[in-house]
Amino acid sequence: MSEVKAHYDTLLGSVYSWIIGDFDSACARNSALLERLNISPALDGLAVDLGAGPGNQSVPLAERGFAVVAIDFCASLLDELRTHAGSLDIRPVHADIVDFRCHLDRDPELVVCMGDTLVHLPDRDTAQRVLVDAADALQAGGSIVISIRDYDTPGPTGADRFIPIRSSPEQIFTCFLEYEEDIVQVHDILQQKSGDEWRLSISGYQKLRLGMDWVETVLGSQGLRTIDRLDDDGMRVLHARK
Repeated sequence: MSEVKAHYDTLLGSVYSWIIGDFDSACARNSALLERLNISPALDGLAVDLGAGPGNQSVPLAERGFAVVAIDFCASLLDELRTHAGSLDIRPVHADIVDFRCHLDRDPELVVCMGDTLVHLPDRDTAQRVLVDAADALQAGGSIVISIRDYDTPGPTGADRFIPIRSSPEQIFTCFLEYEEDIVQVHDILQQKSGDEWRLSISGYQKLRLGMDWVETVLGSQGLRTIDRLDDDGMRVLHARK
């Protein structure tokens, strides 16, 4: 995942939270999703947040009573998470999510991998490995929640490949997408004002074109039963139980 990590370290990490917008609002949306999925501690309460970022999932999980292991490869976002966490039971871990099991001292009852984290992985085999490891690590009766955007269906063409994400008087963030057979090439374009001039930064990485049917099939092969599938704020969400 070195290409994606470098992209976050050099460009996206510094503006990620600004792109998401108000942190409390983002947490409220995820809290509502957890409520909709009926997610709450039922076993020993250990949850693993794969791709935790600044804590948009970890904080709502901890507020619902989970002890959260929050794993992310971007150190600056984990610093933000520590600030947001306060006294909540959240343990930030700076690591690749592929190695998440190395950072657990017991099996979790919940694994969440949300906000497109799964499609950031370098290839389909690695994504499958993470799903299989997550399923294997779960306690009996535990759950997995996955969310991804719909990159499986045909993407935009022509000028529609330029996606305006967010802007302010000081900076503008635009995304340019190129759809290939198995991946989407993502080019993030950041324009920042310095005095009377604008500075341009461009960095790219790839996302996997994973469909939720494929995710469901992988988890099903590991003995997990789908509890719910739904759309939430542009994301496709799957909840499965062991």
